[in-house]
Amino acid sequence: MTLLPPTAEQQKRINEEVPTDPEMRKRDVAAIREWLSKQPHLPNHMDDTRLERFLFGCKNSIERCKLILERYFSVRTAIPEFFAVRDPLVREIQECCEAIHYFVLPSLTDEGHRVSVLRLKNTAIEKFSIQAISRRILMVLDTRLMEERCLSNIMVIDLEGFSVVHFTKCSPTQSIVRKSMLAVQDSMPLRLQRVHFLHAPAFIESILNIFYPLLKDRLVQKFRIHTGGGEELHSYMDKDILPNEWGGKAGTLDELNDSWKRKIEKNRDWFLREEKLSKANESARLPESKSRLLVELDGMQGSFRQLNID
Repeated sequence: MTLLPPTAEQQKRINEEVPTDPEMRKRDVAAIREWLSKQPHLPNHMDDTRLERFLFGCKNSIERCKLILERYFSVRTAIPEFFAVRDPLVREIQECCEAIHYFVLPSLTDEGHRVSVLRLKNTAIEKFSIQAISRRILMVLDTRLMEERCLSNIMVIDLEGFSVVHFTKCSPTQSIVRKSMLAVQDSMPLRLQRVHFLHAPAFIESILNIFYPLLKDRLVQKFRIHTGGGEELHSYMDKDILPNEWGGKAGTLDELNDSWKRKIEKNRDWFLREEKLSKANESARLPESKSRLLVELDGMQGSFRQLNID
């Protein structure tokens, strides 16, 4: 699945939010590279293009970029549940691709945002694994970092077919769920613009009330709750960029899901190589560079308020 580049109008809007200065960006990347060289616990193997994508995702903030890189590498050592054996051909990932639709739409919104979709393909509860879903999401996010700079993201979560048991598996009282939030939301240079929930059940408020005390107000304000399906998105974005079943022209849900399955499979060698390279060496960490992420994981104090969701 090809991620289509911004149109001229979309690029103009992106440049207005994150101004581009090639010479300054080159100096900033060099500064980040120099900082990495002085962190004995962190690898320094990323090429300049990939570092530039991290910097862009951090709105050109060098300090923010350093923080995200620190967490990006540290989380891969600290939470092996999501980063060990990153092989898209293993049964866990293959079964997840068969049971869960998860993909990124090829076209950007008019504002330049990238849209991802998550929904059940198979409603059987035994097919719903937070660990497998999180591992797959992180593989897709890494694939995107190899291919594009992204202004911001819109997440569409279709709750059709979700039962109370599915929601229980997503509860923040589950350690694996909180670890997933740390890994996905707080160690990637990808900002969140909006979260749309489709086919929200009547008891959705009871479910969200469990989460609200643990979430930043800024994140809660990004939620949009819809009782209907994909047609609810038409007032928020050009419907043509949506899946066919939702009135768009991007392809069917199955086609989009399968194309991203093939995409991560095509990058198998990269994932297996990166599994060994992109991780922190905690034994080499200097005392003064204590990781906030490790502190958060140590005992999991249980507050999503520590997450930096921009």
